[in-house]
Amino acid sequence: MIRVAVVGIGRMGGRHAENFCKGAVSNAKLVAVCDTDEKVLASFRDKHRGIVVYADYDKMLSETKPDAVVVATPHYSHSTIAEKALKKGISVLVEKPITVTVKDALSLIETAKAHPEAVFAIMYNQRSNRMYAKTRELIKSGRLGEIQRASFTVTDWYRTQFYYNMGGWRASWSGEGGGTLINQCVHQLDLIQWLLGMPEKIVARCKTAGRDITTENDVTALFLYKDFDCVFTASTHELPGENRLVIVGSKGTAVITRHKAVFKFLKMDEKKVNARSKRDYGNGADKKYKKKTVYYGLCNYITDALYGQQCNILRDFASAVEKKDPSLLRARGEDGVDALNLINAINMSAWKGKEVDVPVDPDEYESMLAEKIKGERKIK
Repeated sequence: MIRVAVVGIGRMGGRHAENFCKGAVSNAKLVAVCDTDEKVLASFRDKHRGIVVYADYDKMLSETKPDAVVVATPHYSHSTIAEKALKKGISVLVEKPITVTVKDALSLIETAKAHPEAVFAIMYNQRSNRMYAKTRELIKSGRLGEIQRASFTVTDWYRTQFYYNMGGWRASWSGEGGGTLINQCVHQLDLIQWLLGMPEKIVARCKTAGRDITTENDVTALFLYKDFDCVFTASTHELPGENRLVIVGSKGTAVITRHKAVFKFLKMDEKKVNARSKRDYGNGADKKYKKKTVYYGLCNYITDALYGQQCNILRDFASAVEKKDPSLLRARGEDGVDALNLINAINMSAWKGKEVDVPVDPDEYESMLAEKIKGERKIK
């Protein structure tokens, strides 16, 4: 049984803490929580009298000496808190994103490497989705053939103005380091690089639509790979919205929505179909395919309703810490830098109004972000 602490018990961190308290992670025990909001701490203290509460995370780490800590604070503080824990030999699971800038993320990763006794993980819970895991397996095995194109439309992260008003740090360059990309869509951006790898270049347009915020909530980006392109579209102001990933390969296709993944496997590779055909539309027999459907599953929906998909990652993390085996993680902490590279590149392309290389220059990005923060207007 490992001893765990949670820093930041707001919306998501509070859920992590509750999962530990109700035994959803069987081999982990919550010993302490930390938050700067006295009302949040008081509420948690009243509900869970056996858990020590702190307003100072450094004091909490020193006094309770947990085996592991979950960091679920606003983005800019992720690296500072995680580094403090890692330097004490305490394992860390950081909420997404790993931090705000690639430069900061690389520094944190170096700290983690210097303390191999501590497990370092990131909350990329979409990797536990069986539909995406199956898609990755098919791509890696070559079952879909050579990737020819891809598109990811993510417009079901609907957020009202009330959501943004809940916390002054939300959807601001100074408080969150961005908007839709760094908050909601970091999950889908991680999936893109997890499934397809990293693009060579990105060209993007970002805008604010229908909300009184200073960051983007509407994004269109083109990811340029060596042999194919991927179109990424995201927004948090659209109803009813959709979540649809399409990957087309020379041997088959994958179409993944929220509820199911449909795979079509060609009888033969498209290149062979083209080479064989003596007809303008191809030979009908050569174009036949087999179809396979993978559903997210009712049991998964029920489990998610009870504990949240994030609980899968909490369990992986606890097992990795208990057994001192990082291979049990679905996402290591260092994996967080790739999606962040995409976010930084999308932002920079939008700011510059032109195509940019991936990765972008970390120092240049930090400089441009500082200018965005400096010129940011205050939201009433």
